[in-house]
Amino acid sequence: MKELRRNMRLVGALVVAAFLTLSGWFALTVFEQGSIWASNSYNTRLTATGAQRGDITDRDGVALATTQDGERVYLENTAARRALAATVGDTAGMSGTGIEGYYSSQLLDISGSLIERLSALFNGTERKGSSVKLTVDAQLTAYISSIFPSGYRGAVCVLNYETGEILAMVSKPDYDPYDAAGEDVEDTAYLNRCLQGLYTPGSVFKIVTLAAALEHDPNVLSQTFVCSGEWKYEGGSIVCAGRTAHGTIDLETAFARSCNVTFGKLAYQLGLERLRETAEALGFNENFKFSDFALYNSQFPTEIGNTSDLVWSGIGQGTVLVTPMHMAMITSAVANDGVMMQPWLVERIATESGTVTKSGSAQAWKQVMSAQTAQIIQQYMYTTVESGTATRAQISGVRVCGKTGSAETSDDKTVETNSWYTGYIDDGAHPYAIAVVIEQGGAGSRLASELASDALAAAIQMVG
Repeated sequence: MKELRRNMRLVGALVVAAFLTLSGWFALTVFEQGSIWASNSYNTRLTATGAQRGDITDRDGVALATTQDGERVYLENTAARRALAATVGDTAGMSGTGIEGYYSSQLLDISGSLIERLSALFNGTERKGSSVKLTVDAQLTAYISSIFPSGYRGAVCVLNYETGEILAMVSKPDYDPYDAAGEDVEDTAYLNRCLQGLYTPGSVFKIVTLAAALEHDPNVLSQTFVCSGEWKYEGGSIVCAGRTAHGTIDLETAFARSCNVTFGKLAYQLGLERLRETAEALGFNENFKFSDFALYNSQFPTEIGNTSDLVWSGIGQGTVLVTPMHMAMITSAVANDGVMMQPWLVERIATESGTVTKSGSAQAWKQVMSAQTAQIIQQYMYTTVESGTATRAQISGVRVCGKTGSAETSDDKTVETNSWYTGYIDDGAHPYAIAVVIEQGGAGSRLASELASDALAAAIQMVG
């Protein structure tokens, strides 16, 4: 009998422990995923609520979405409306990242106060959901979309590197929220490439490899490298673009000219552990949790099979993958003396009565590199724009810093590389960073750099 009681107590304790564990998991999941569940288009409460959707506006108060006579109304200009679709979303739930879906519960005021519900009832008026004011600039977003090379796919992200505000997200191809579920919508148009596009970074990843070298090897600044256009190592070789021989060069020149041989050797010197440590400090393999959107995880290999895998990872090839938003965050951290800010999209959410239920603000994610390391990279990125591969990113009268990339996506050399550029304006009055990727756009020194120059010049003029 005593043994039976003991076993019963043991079983009871295990049941209680299992219940507590399940309850804790459920509470944590609701806390982390609740907003995503609430915004799901299959949530029947979204259609059962009696409120009409609240407004969505840009940073200057321009109405991006509003409700008139029971119908959802978007920007009148078709090109601008399509340009903002990845950010604003649609009521059909086709966009996985748009505000219309992500903040449906607030826009429809599912959790509205009893006082506001009763007030609307007794006044005989239709209750209106909360309004959402964004950090994006509609004019800038539309302009960037208009200059994106016709016929190409890709993405452009613009951030304020001091505050983390998202100023523009452009994803190509785009779609019209008025025809969100239409048959003629181009394939992958619902994919927000800024947040969900995982790309091989190519040479823009050399920012990470450079940071690793500066953080782990104090002698690297005085080191010189010899580039004959190709470096043969045990098991393979690595070549520079066009097999250009850069000769004997220092680290700054190697970065500005995007010397693959030098950065392959740097990765070899560093080894997997130190290179991965820096990559992960900068957010690779990180499950970012931001309040305004979900960002896909950028990837850096946790295991390396051979020397080739290590060397090619050092120049952003192999299995290295990054989202354009994350690349803009890394560049922002360089510009911000090593502090990576959390990107945010929602400036304010307010109920119909004016009660503010959410206010966005600048928050640091963490110090991802030392200020000294960041300042050296800043100088190298400036040299890259002034006299290196990114001269087409220059803006007259403005100090611009940047890095180009030409990412191989196939062993077939007939397939053009993805064109990358990431950089920023070195000016406290205009603290703007950008990441551009143009799929199969060729060398980053051309299309991506030119687009970035025009986009940042426009940001100076348009963003208040």
